[in-house]
Amino acid sequence: MASTADQSVELDGRLPWGAPYLVGDAAAGRSGLTELRQHLARAGVVADAAIARPAGRAGTLAARALATGARLLVAVGSDEVAHALVETLVGPDGPRAPEAVLGLVGLGRQDLSATFGLPDDPERAARHLLGDTVFLADVGRARWRGPAGVERTAVFANAAELGYPALVSSRIAGRDRHARAARFAAALFGLAASRSTPARLGLDHATVDFRLAGLTVANGQFSMGRMKVAPRALPDDGRLSVIAFEGEPLTIYARSKQLYYGDHIPHPSVREYQSRRVEVDTAEPLALSLDGRRMPGGPPLVVDVLGGALRVKV
Repeated sequence: MASTADQSVELDGRLPWGAPYLVGDAAAGRSGLTELRQHLARAGVVADAAIARPAGRAGTLAARALATGARLLVAVGSDEVAHALVETLVGPDGPRAPEAVLGLVGLGRQDLSATFGLPDDPERAARHLLGDTVFLADVGRARWRGPAGVERTAVFANAAELGYPALVSSRIAGRDRHARAARFAAALFGLAASRSTPARLGLDHATVDFRLAGLTVANGQFSMGRMKVAPRALPDDGRLSVIAFEGEPLTIYARSKQLYYGDHIPHPSVREYQSRRVEVDTAEPLALSLDGRRMPGGPPLVVDVLGGALRVKV
């Protein structure tokens, strides 16, 4: 039988950043967060937890946890919670807490965790939070025209989106990605509220003009409710995967099945680029979302990369 000292050493080796601090949304509070804590407890880990009501309050909770010494912050549930934790750890000028690590437990409702192949079920997720394996991920930085024409700046870990993709991602945020009714309702909302517009897209080595129905500037592969919108996106290559949809929003919806599996590329109505910097301006206003969170304002939008700014527990 191992001694208490041996058990302590073993536990320290599995928790190089100390016990995880779990931040969940309201849905995780109803199902998933308690189970995750129970599985961690069975592994000998006592994890503090908080529920963000509303989900945007997750950043405040995470900042308080950092101030009291927490170093492994875990987003449990929606992309809105994950985005709030990312903004707590990384600002427009780079890491705010370089020694801290982001954990992700999506519970089937998060696009960001899917890019890293992280488990959704609490039992497997609890095991994944142990150990010292970390992925150095890039973070996107977006600048756009906010209300009253004032420039705004924010970071994102997964995707910046305009038009139909932004409306669908923000509508389905926090809902079960596998629920057909939620996906269909989000798509109908996007179709009703979006329209195409003449646009100019600036990239590292080219500028193109076309009629834009929707745009995804991706650091991760999945958005719009775990659709594989940017199948060639890599979150550590220093580049953004740019997926531009031509035509009308209905043409995006018509390819929903292909989008889900990442089979929509190549196609005449879909432009794909890789670029370290992306600039887009549109003739008409378009909705903007970052990591599925709707932002006030819209284009002109400029996006670039903060390389290796975020440490993700994998």
